[in-house]
Amino acid sequence: MTLGIIIAIIILGLVLIFVEMFVLPGTALFGILGGVAIVTGVVLVYHSYDSKWGNIASVSAVIAFAITIVAGFKAIQSNKISMKAEIRSKVNEVEKHRYKVGDKGTAVSELRPNGKALFDDDKVDVYSNGEYIQRGSELEISKITNDKIFVKQI
Repeated sequence: MTLGIIIAIIILGLVLIFVEMFVLPGTALFGILGGVAIVTGVVLVYHSYDSKWGNIASVSAVIAFAITIVAGFKAIQSNKISMKAEIRSKVNEVEKHRYKVGDKGTAVSELRPNGKALFDDDKVDVYSNGEYIQRGSELEISKITNDKIFVKQI
């Protein structure tokens, strides 16, 4: 087999491993195919040429693999192929300054022990202190924690 085809097989393997690690991580298919292509290319060098060239191909493949990994991480860090967006919000975070203990509202759904209540034209997830509260009941905020509003029936 010609040296050009063998080098193309090894480069294809490096590209497939790059795709596995940085473009479609977690699939394992491209990584396995890339590894097989690199090993096949090195074995073909050993088979078609002598062991001296096989050793050179092995060392070259390892160095090319290392360069591919370093280049991939640098591309990720430079934000060229990935987005560096951050999510800074929290799930179920209560707006602390919007509601206060003692605010009054109406139960929109039945609270057993959680449900929805209406405070100043805003539907809010609320929790009772363990008791069942019927829809339409008047409520008062009794306690606010980091992510929950507790109410009691008036």
